[in-house]
This record gives sequence, structure tokens and C-alpha cells, in this order.
Amino acid sequence: MKYLEKLFEIKEAINHTQESDSIFLEAVKEAFNYHYTHNEMYRNIADAENFDINSIKNLDDVANIPHILVDAFKWYDILSIDKAEIAATFTSSGTSGQKSHISWNEASQKRQTLMRQRIIESYGLKSDEKVNYLIFAYSPRVSEGKGAAYAHQMYSTFAPANKKEFAIDADKNGKAFFSEELCVNYFTEFQNDGIPLRIVGFPAFIYDTLLHMKEQNIRFKFPKDSLIIIAGGWKTAQDKFIPFDEFASLTETYLGIGEGRIRDVYGFVEHGVPYITCEHHHFHVPIYSRAFARKPGTMEVLAEGEKGLLQVISPYNTSQPALSILSTDYAIIHSGCACGRNGQYIELKGRAGLKKHEGCAITATELLIERDKIFAVKEL
Repeated sequence: MKYLEKLFEIKEAINHTQESDSIFLEAVKEAFNYHYTHNEMYRNIADAENFDINSIKNLDDVANIPHILVDAFKWYDILSIDKAEIAATFTSSGTSGQKSHISWNEASQKRQTLMRQRIIESYGLKSDEKVNYLIFAYSPRVSEGKGAAYAHQMYSTFAPANKKEFAIDADKNGKAFFSEELCVNYFTEFQNDGIPLRIVGFPAFIYDTLLHMKEQNIRFKFPKDSLIIIAGGWKTAQDKFIPFDEFASLTETYLGIGEGRIRDVYGFVEHGVPYITCEHHHFHVPIYSRAFARKPGTMEVLAEGEKGLLQVISPYNTSQPALSILSTDYAIIHSGCACGRNGQYIELKGRAGLKKHEGCAITATELLIERDKIFAVKEL
């Protein structure tokens, strides 16, 4: 696929150009034609809508590419390749409910990895200096193939690791375990090393640790080029949710890490594109995707500034027809960010419906609810 490969040759991932937009448009057409030819289910969807890829003339038109509801990946094993070509499969599931099965062939996995790398580099967040990592997410011993666990691991590859520890690890019985005290012990060890700290993971666990430090009046002062990457959302810990300013105040007070060194990541395994905040805390749409807000019921594409269901489009995955995904999240699309980067950004406005779309962050935050009944530090 000529244009799909050219898209990932572009190093600047956040600033859109006429060239990158043109290549993206052609890559989307290539991806559609591939899935139309190789996936009967997707071909039937397109035919039922009388969709013709030749009707896609500009970037606004890509919203018309037939979408698949994100929950469909919970119920159907939708592949555009032979199973023998699958290089990796990830799930997004809570402790109950049907799991999504998201698969990549080798080429799609490489594109997804390169996409994340390009975005991090474009934000200037890659470093050659050794750092210590504390990952507030699943260790490989308890990750069980979860997509977020894979993503969290990937965010710990953009600076060489001096030490790497996990906040959610296995206890002596092999069960998932989390302890604020253990995290504070890691912070103490890391501060003695005198090098930058990088924190990656679920915000609810980071927040609980910060509250524990506040209660115990435990403070650290890590180097100014330390970094926090929040990924996975609050999910079932919404009762713990706090505004970004309050979260940043805690990290500044108890870790010495200011708000300019905190980045948030939005994404979901079925789509695979990471949307990472800039210095002004906006989720920018990279050159590898497009985002639209649709009016529930009519599916009308809404103008910038209007809230609707988030539709996201990316051609990177040729393993499954996840080219156009309608999510269960409400969002508003904007442009003109004060950071100066062009293109659009996404303002998230919560989830649709009465039941939250389940993901592995739900599994994680359930630990915060149940751990006092099940886990104890002495078990380690």
C-alpha cells in the first residue's frame, strides 16, 4: 500500500500539512479497498449503504466511510487477514462482560508502534537520558494480554530505563496487587538515584498514592525533566476523579513535577491511535487519523464546537476493518489550539448511555475497591 507506507514516513505527527493531508486521504482509500476486498462482513456493510469509495473527494468526506460500532469487536472476530498472519492480539475487558478481540499482523503492529513513537517525538518527549520508571499499571506477570498494559509498557520506552517498577504486580499467590506504601518505597529509592522519574499509568492509582503521601506528609523533589504520562482514564473510579489543575497541584507539591510535564493519553484498543495532550492539555488529532462528532439518532456530522458521539478514522490497521469506528464517548471537535500546532483536537465530554464501555482500566480500578478485602502488604 503505497500511500499507507508514505504516511508513516512523515516524522512530524502533530502539525498537519497539505502533503500529509493528501497522503492520509489516499491511504484511507487504500485501506478501504483492502478491507472491502478481504472482509465479507465489511463489504456487506458498505454495499448495504451503497457506499462508493470514489465519492471520497476531500478530508470532510472521509466521515462518510461506513463505520463499525466499537462494541461490535466484543461480539465478532472481524478479520481481514488469515488467522495465521496474526502477530499480536489484545483484549479490552472488565471482570465481566464480553471481551473485544483486537488483532494486528506484523505490518499493522509496526505502524501502530511507529505512530506512537512519532507522536511522542513530535511533542519533544523522547529523551536519551536514563530515567527511573514507576508504571501505575499491570506488570507483564498479571497483564493477561490487555491492550492498555501493552500501551503502558510502550510509554516506558522513550527514555532508557535505569530501573523499572510496576505499581500493579503479582502477590505471592500470583494475584494482582497494589499498595501505596510500596509505591512510596519506590519513590524513595528513585530519589536517592538523583535522576529523572517517569510515571506512566492509570490516574486513579497515581492519585491514591498522592493522597497517601499527603496524609503522611511525604514529599519528594524529582528533577525538572521528569514526566508523567496518564493513560487509561478513571473508568469505575469516577468518584475519585479530580480536575487536572488539582491533580497537577498534588504532583507539584509531593513529587516536584509541574503541570507542564504531565501529559494525558486518550484512546481505546479497538481504534489503536493514541491522542496525547499538548502543553495546553488538548488531545490533538495526529496526521494518522481524523475525528468527527455525530449527532445521536440521526448520525449527522456536527460542526466544530458541537457535542456528539465521537467517530474516529485511521487506515493503519489492515488486519481488521477498524478503519472507521463509532465510539461510545461524547466529544467536541475544536481547532486553533493556543499551542500553535495546526489540525484539530478532541474535547472529551463523557460516555454515552447508562452503562460504561468496559475496558481494562475498569479491571484495574476494581482493585482499589476490593483490595482491602483481598490484598495486604504483608502478603508480599
